[in-house]
Amino acid sequence: MENISMPADHTALRFIDQDGNRHEGHYSKVLQSFVDTEGGKDPEDINNIYQEYKIVDWEYLHKNKNPDSDIMVIL
Repeated sequence: MENISMPADHTALRFIDQDGNRHEGHYSKVLQSFVDTEGGKDPEDINNIYQEYKIVDWEYLHKNKNPDSDIMVIL
């Protein structure tokens, strides 16, 4: 994994699994896992939970403060 330390607990982030699939969600310190919640996915569904060792890269996701959070501004 490129990032040595784990992200802050329950902070929005984007991550990539070993298969190269991109996900959005958060890191769960208790589960020691990344949780995909993109598009309303159930965070308790085991299919949306990825153990730390299955993640190759991650980055914090800085949500736009716009009330319409579905719109992403690309600079």
